[in-house]
Amino acid sequence: MPEGVFQLTGSDAAPNGAWCWFQDERAIIDQSNRDDPLLLAGSVTHTEKGDSRHGDVTILWRRLNSGKQGVFELADQFEADDHNDPALWIRPDGRYLAMYSRHGSDPYTRWRISTNPGDPTAWGPEKTLKVLEGGVTYNNVHYLPNDNGGKGRLYNFSRTVKRNPNVYVSDDFGTTWRRAGFLLNSNTAYLRYNSDGQAIHFTSTETHPRLFLNNIYHGFIRDGQLFKSTGELVDENIFDFEAKKPADLTRLFRSGSHFNGEVMTRAWNMDTEIDGEGRPVVITTARVNDDHYDHRFFYGRWDGLSWGVHELAKAGRFMYDRERDYTGLASIDPDDPNVVYVSTEIDPRSGSLTDHYEIYRGETANGGIDWTWTAITENSNVDNLRPIVPKWRSDKTLLLWLRGQYNTYTNWDQQVMGVVLAG
Repeated sequence: MPEGVFQLTGSDAAPNGAWCWFQDERAIIDQSNRDDPLLLAGSVTHTEKGDSRHGDVTILWRRLNSGKQGVFELADQFEADDHNDPALWIRPDGRYLAMYSRHGSDPYTRWRISTNPGDPTAWGPEKTLKVLEGGVTYNNVHYLPNDNGGKGRLYNFSRTVKRNPNVYVSDDFGTTWRRAGFLLNSNTAYLRYNSDGQAIHFTSTETHPRLFLNNIYHGFIRDGQLFKSTGELVDENIFDFEAKKPADLTRLFRSGSHFNGEVMTRAWNMDTEIDGEGRPVVITTARVNDDHYDHRFFYGRWDGLSWGVHELAKAGRFMYDRERDYTGLASIDPDDPNVVYVSTEIDPRSGSLTDHYEIYRGETANGGIDWTWTAITENSNVDNLRPIVPKWRSDKTLLLWLRGQYNTYTNWDQQVMGVVLAG
């Protein structure tokens, strides 16, 4: 591993950690203290049942220059499920918002707001919003300052009523929330969101890849309206509880596509970012010839007219039997979308199978056609999984990942690792 690796878990308060990939931002960097930026990352703890830390939802924090770090418990013995990781946001007043839910097992969206600006160690009480029917899963919090007549609007997207992606809005920076509509009409679609402050971009499947030969679609939201990649209006009001289907958006990846003579099926969206021109960049996975022992990562960019999608790297086998489309995952550097980080058991430099999943940094100079790879971890005795790169307007990059044993989304023994890399 590179020099300077640090571990955010392993303490008595947070013996281990995990996150899913359908909530964001999972990690944020507060740069209000320029001399010592602050990292906050959400995590869920797994221990033996009966242990007082089993299922805790936590905030892991670290001062990136001084190295001071700690843990704050958001929810005690909540649920040992990595889908319950919180989404984080920095309010204009410098305080932090954390939103989290159970994995569909109750009808509540929950949130807490930190007490003081720039302080991760004290938080206000938990607040809840009950949905009309069904359970709640995932939270994705993004702010558009020009929406709502220029007053700004905070959005939260989560899977709730009818297992559709539902829209929640706050006009007071997360102090209160209301359910405002359906984003899409699709039972159990999976969405990945991101925003540059001008629009909220997202990708969507039809449903879970175990159930369907998924395509991947893209759209974006601005001022309560939904658009295709081209800017064509799809839905003039996402707050009216009537919604379009994913297929009404722009398809960027087609199930059944041929790459290098092989057929790709059952796509799943991994990450969505936005380049400096406001254009989306995405990573997806798909099976080769519908073989769950052979997954591939794909990298897609919108050039203003069309999507260019290229095979990125081999992702390897599924992680465990029930979830045959779970891979090590991949992340785009939000500050430089020409750079990606992938977790795979197949070394992209050589194509050889490794003993464990390792993290690699890839860089392209031609829109994803060709890649240069560097190993971040090598010769590991455990797996390195689920890399994420928080936004950091800096000449450095912060990489986080999970290191250890991942058994299922309700059972793991992993440490949350991090390293600051030169830009």
